[in-house]
Amino acid sequence: MRINFTTIAGYPALLRVGFGWGIMAILLSANVWAQDRTLTGKVTSAERNEDLPGVNVVVKGTTVGTITDINGEYTLAVSPDAEVLVFSFIGLETKEVEIGNQLTINVGMSANVEQLSEVVVTAFGLEREKKALGYSVQEVGGEELAQVPNQSVVNNLSGRVAGLQVAHNSST
Repeated sequence: MRINFTTIAGYPALLRVGFGWGIMAILLSANVWAQDRTLTGKVTSAERNEDLPGVNVVVKGTTVGTITDINGEYTLAVSPDAEVLVFSFIGLETKEVEIGNQLTINVGMSANVEQLSEVVVTAFGLEREKKALGYSVQEVGGEELAQVPNQSVVNNLSGRVAGLQVAHNSST
């Protein structure tokens, strides 16, 4: 008994179909092995346990990252070889956390007082070091603002900084 194989491009058709299925199986299994995992978590302040929106969450050594939402929560798809997450925010100490086998990583961040010292925001919204300015600078400390509690920090500045005018909008 003789089996007749039709040929396509010089190869038997049966062999070509089997080879195609083999390659497809390899590609699909490679995709399963290299699947990203999704990390979630919440970032809060260590001192007050309040949610921190806008915190940068980045896989160390890459540009893969996200920021926390209004509730301090984040979701991030990372590759299987990702090892460390870096959490950073202006005025807070940068924190690095090893991922390991975790899928949920909650972080408490503490204030970095040194980072905020000697930065002045000018009338034009430009940030400069205090000693780089050619004119005097008036300072209002947190203790002074806390002495008279008010709903808004901006309202507390009224009358404490020379030349500052706080305008109140009335809603209709």
